[in-house]
Amino acid sequence: MRGIFRLTSGLPLSATSITMSIDTMAANAKVERPRSLTAIAKDSIRRAIVDGELAFGTQLSESALALRLGVSKTPVREALLQLKLEGLVEIQPQSGTFVLDLTEDQVREICRFREIIELSALELAIQRDAKDLAQHMQAALKVPKAVSSTQAAPRDVDARFHGAILECCGNTYLQSAYQLIADKIQSLRSRLSSDDTHVDACHDTHSGIVALVREGNVKKACAELRSHIRSTEESYIRASRGPRGA
Repeated sequence: MRGIFRLTSGLPLSATSITMSIDTMAANAKVERPRSLTAIAKDSIRRAIVDGELAFGTQLSESALALRLGVSKTPVREALLQLKLEGLVEIQPQSGTFVLDLTEDQVREICRFREIIELSALELAIQRDAKDLAQHMQAALKVPKAVSSTQAAPRDVDARFHGAILECCGNTYLQSAYQLIADKIQSLRSRLSSDDTHVDACHDTHSGIVALVREGNVKKACAELRSHIRSTEESYIRASRGPRGA
């Protein structure tokens, strides 16, 4: 390793200079710490729930999940406890752990909560920078060719479109509040029928909202968004009644 830390003149660096060089390198380096097994297990189980691979109400076995993920039961157990706090799984004493199973009333509550948050965020985002919001919303509507024909494309477009509103609102409290239901909404999207998916991710509706945002028309943009969210409510209720896990 001799000769690595040298000035351009060829003179050796002092101990102080070496220390400073190392500190500078450390400050500039992007050190990626390995993710914990619990975090990996949590993300894998979350994806399976949100993407619809695990049906609503499915009983979850720690042993089966551990075998599937190639880890011990401990990180799986910790992951399930964290997902319980996020509302994606339910732990019932003496019965077991289950994927969330939304009732009709719960779906309606989610949709009302979503409406309140998104309308507030839309109003703030337009007032803050309508042009920037319109650009983000328009970008969200573009579907990469690689996924344009997949079933996931419409639901992902819808998620990005509504996510752009929260991203541009500039209010961290609204953004945090939305995270309380974001995964639940996406889990409902992934279970929509093909007809309901068309309603949920209607390109014309989204484009119309973008046009109103460009005009800076807060009142009409909010009215259109409210109508769009309410039109999806019955679709989400049907999705919540879909196949149940064993």
